[in-house]
Amino acid sequence: FQGRWQNLNGNLQWNRRVSDTQRVELKLGGRASKGRFDGLTTTQRRTVGDNRDRNLTQSGKYGRFIGEAHTLSAGWELEWRRRDETRTITENGVPQLPEFEGQPFGARIARQALYLQDEWELSPQWSTYLGLRSERIETRSQGGAEPARNLSRVTTPLVHLTYKLDPKGRDLVRASLTRSYKAPELNALLARPGINGLFTDTTRPNTEAAPDRRGNPGLKPELATGLDIAFERYLAGGAMFSIGGFHRSVDDLVRSVTTLQTVSWASVPRYVSTPVNFSKARSTGLELELKGRAGEWLPGVFDARTALNLRASLNWYRSRVAAVDGPDNRLDNQQPWSGNLGFDYRFGALPLSVGASLAYTPGYVTRQTQVQSLAQTRSRALDAFALWNFSRSMSLRVSANNIAPLDTASRTFFESGESTRTEREGRTFYGANLEIKL
Repeated sequence: FQGRWQNLNGNLQWNRRVSDTQRVELKLGGRASKGRFDGLTTTQRRTVGDNRDRNLTQSGKYGRFIGEAHTLSAGWELEWRRRDETRTITENGVPQLPEFEGQPFGARIARQALYLQDEWELSPQWSTYLGLRSERIETRSQGGAEPARNLSRVTTPLVHLTYKLDPKGRDLVRASLTRSYKAPELNALLARPGINGLFTDTTRPNTEAAPDRRGNPGLKPELATGLDIAFERYLAGGAMFSIGGFHRSVDDLVRSVTTLQTVSWASVPRYVSTPVNFSKARSTGLELELKGRAGEWLPGVFDARTALNLRASLNWYRSRVAAVDGPDNRLDNQQPWSGNLGFDYRFGALPLSVGASLAYTPGYVTRQTQVQSLAQTRSRALDAFALWNFSRSMSLRVSANNIAPLDTASRTFFESGESTRTEREGRTFYGANLEIKL
């Protein structure tokens, strides 16, 4: 396998205070990448192709102070994404799918959002901002069939509320109600089929566990409505404890579904995995976090002057996809719980800091459809670093990620009894970063 990739990224930001009461902010970002690859999947099968991705974002915001209690803001967000690709797969020099090989496929996503909001200091303890947001997403896909276009719009009020327990303190309660779109990935919109490498003979059927794959040009974006509530508590030395909960309602959830289909590229029905707007879903979570000096959290163990910072978090999640019976009918890649522990220590006599963190996720099962489930094993990540500051302008950071690696595996299984298993061997990665500020 060999290939070439080129990437170009750029960002610009302009801020100006027009007067004592008015501000303007403009942002522009762009990314362009292209690649070409040539590889042998097997001795007989060769894949040659290229792709181009382009992304452009532009946003602006105008803010104005009105009196002593109001800050009025208005702005916009624009985004354009585009992907174009060609691919040719041959078996012993013969195109695998003559109808599709070498043909250009492309997808585009355009998003526009406008908003207006008022940040209002109701009292020394109460503040809020109320707003209105209108968002529009358009997707287009071409190649292999008639061009497809989908347009979605949503206009919704936004409400954020903050309450300080003490007007002179930092402890507070936050609450917010929002709605937002999530556009599909560009790859998911491309209608190009991909033949499963275990069943390349299209005159014969494949199996549920080894389906062909094809994108869906008609995918609509997911729409999520969310309620968030959080409490933040600050200690005298700066340590912080927070507990937050959320609830999300998702419409037009996107999920890949495997079905037996009559397709143009095979003379017999084939199992095909295709992303679809599968169902509605609900998700609820509880997240706890604490961080700060060890002397504040464990005064009986550490001196208050010890330069040791601790951090920990524990997260609990539950979700339900309406179109699938329980148990385990959760959202994809949403673990039932996860935990993190970490510390940073700065040596007083040396310009040296060290730290480590441990993240853990248990194994769990996700029932993806009525006949298909995915089981994933536990995962663990132990990372460590050392930072030496030679001066204010130069520092060296040495790190090791995934120390004592843990092998992981995932298994997709069907009610028919068929299954596939993927195993991943854990590895430790080392890095060194020298930073010089001019």
